[in-house]
Amino acid sequence: MSSVNDIKENNKAIMPTSIGIIDNFIDNIMIEKLLNKYESLPKNDDGLRINANTFIEQDFNSLFRSQIESILQKYFPNLTVCYATIYSDYKPGGIHTDGYIKKPETKPLGKSFLIPLISTYDQNATIIFDQENEQAVSYNADTGLGNKGVITYDQIKLPKGKNKISKNFIDTYLKHLEIKDLPLSVASVLYWKIGSAIYWPRNKFHASAWFPTTEKNKRKAIVILTNEL
Repeated sequence: MSSVNDIKENNKAIMPTSIGIIDNFIDNIMIEKLLNKYESLPKNDDGLRINANTFIEQDFNSLFRSQIESILQKYFPNLTVCYATIYSDYKPGGIHTDGYIKKPETKPLGKSFLIPLISTYDQNATIIFDQENEQAVSYNADTGLGNKGVITYDQIKLPKGKNKISKNFIDTYLKHLEIKDLPLSVASVLYWKIGSAIYWPRNKFHASAWFPTTEKNKRKAIVILTNEL
């Protein structure tokens, strides 16, 4: 897991790894702006979290895109924002990718960025797997979550094969899923830090780590999907 803390003085973009964390990606002013925007936007509940699509309001979309892209392109100059949602999740989500829906996009898939806005549980994390799929697909139905979560994604079966993940790892991070064997391998565990951005290739399978579903555990984040220019 990598961490990028600053930008080179010559103002040229640095080259982070394909999976990692950019510390202090946005400041408190932007965090507050996004939390306020979440409250004002229409929302939908997918059974695991409540989503507010930031692109519904075109004026905000234009301003938000320019602000986020100006920050993002300091690190990844070849990426452009294609989608963003602010969400509040009340149950941990399943294993899925953030690839194309139904048909390939006109531009190559870029990276997914997740920026925590509120995070009261100190072990909140996102699990990134080595396995990939260019299409947006989910193992939710095959792991006990049914059609909750990413309801617009195609459901697929877990691959056959030997378990590559220890029981201790499953009991620690994935105990919200109904699985005995998981023939996937873990690329990284990315812990949440408010205002920092965790990122991974959109075609990588990933999942929320388990977290306690109590009133005290508050979680809000923005997810940004990108394409390559």
